[in-house]
Amino acid sequence: MFKVRHVLRSDDAGQSGGGAPTNTPTSASQSGAGAPAPVVDVQAQINAALAKRDSEHAEELEKATGHKSIKSLTEAQLQAQGKLQELADAKAAEANTYKTKFEGAAISNALLAASAEAVDPATVKDLLAGKAKVDDAGNVTIDGKPVADAVKALLEAKPFLAKAQGGTGSGAPQNAQGGAKTHTRAEFEALDHAARSKFIADGGKVV
Repeated sequence: MFKVRHVLRSDDAGQSGGGAPTNTPTSASQSGAGAPAPVVDVQAQINAALAKRDSEHAEELEKATGHKSIKSLTEAQLQAQGKLQELADAKAAEANTYKTKFEGAAISNALLAASAEAVDPATVKDLLAGKAKVDDAGNVTIDGKPVADAVKALLEAKPFLAKAQGGTGSGAPQNAQGGAKTHTRAEFEALDHAARSKFIADGGKVV
């Protein structure tokens, strides 16, 4: 029969003899260390935290402005600004139109009122209106002078535009030197407004 021989290991001997145990690694000590710690994905945690923060900000923004993102809020503001600019431009154009009409009426009224001594006040108005200016107070001036002075100067420079103080001229029309067209005062006064204006613009003279 076989005999079982007991073999004393060095660690057993050390322990039985009162000595310190040796640090001989064994399969038992490895198994006692446990499973390795799980790997933590730090970037994933950061991304999750950022996403949560963005979501909270979006909720707060929507409550405050009705928009879920800064982009949509900015687009809405730009669109509103565009509409406001269109409205401002329309108002400015309307104000300019009103101003032009007001100035035109003020100039016309001032010239017609100052042309009582003219044969045709409308002709005087046409001749001087382009030089007239209206200030912020509504006062009309012509070349910096009062309207009455400007009309007086025009009638003195072109006396045939003024009403005759005595009898009207008579006789057949004469041709001035250089071939300029002429009319007697009676003929000139018989012309309509358009014809008078054209006669003056063409350099015609009343004799």
